[in-house]
Amino acid sequence: MEQNNLIIRKPTPEDDLEKIAELLYNTDPYIYPYWFESVEKCRKELAPLLLEDKFFFSLKNLYISIEPTDNEIVGVVCILDKNCDLSYDYSELKKKNERYAFTIENYIEGLIKEVKEADFAYISNVCVDANYRGRHIGKTMLDYVIDIYKKKLYDHIVLDVLAENPGAIKLYQNLGFEQFTEIFKGFNDPKKKRPDVFSMESKIKNR
Repeated sequence: MEQNNLIIRKPTPEDDLEKIAELLYNTDPYIYPYWFESVEKCRKELAPLLLEDKFFFSLKNLYISIEPTDNEIVGVVCILDKNCDLSYDYSELKKKNERYAFTIENYIEGLIKEVKEADFAYISNVCVDANYRGRHIGKTMLDYVIDIYKKKLYDHIVLDVLAENPGAIKLYQNLGFEQFTEIFKGFNDPKKKRPDVFSMESKIKNR
């Protein structure tokens, strides 16, 4: 679907999977740099996993935005719900190295359990290419995804946000999200300071 001169759709195996992996990497300055160590490594290692139907970041769980003039993928959203098949076997990935094991055990598996037990949809990732920010791409993508879940009759959508990211917080507030948890310590390299994170929700039933 085209919205505000953006093409928003589900990705396909023919899309630039390495670019999608790069956007996912840039979602959070703590989690993915710890997990993959570098964006180049993420592009190579995460891209093929996107093709796995039951993987956390399966193409089935993603939406991308494409700037039609440049024909570039400029944004990505990952959204999960209880109907997603997230039964990928992570045992081999956890054997890869301690960073993979820590990230999967302390982030991925915990989110999967929470989503499967809940009645809300969970936005795990939102990222817009740095070269295309300031064009309301994030808002347009989220409006599109929220409308999909409203039609699916979900009552609310939940996401987590870094307390040190006022731009993202303002974006979510403008979309009707409100803070509903206390600030808590989020994921990070256990040897370093953990960032402050809190959860926000948008009650979309009557939106």
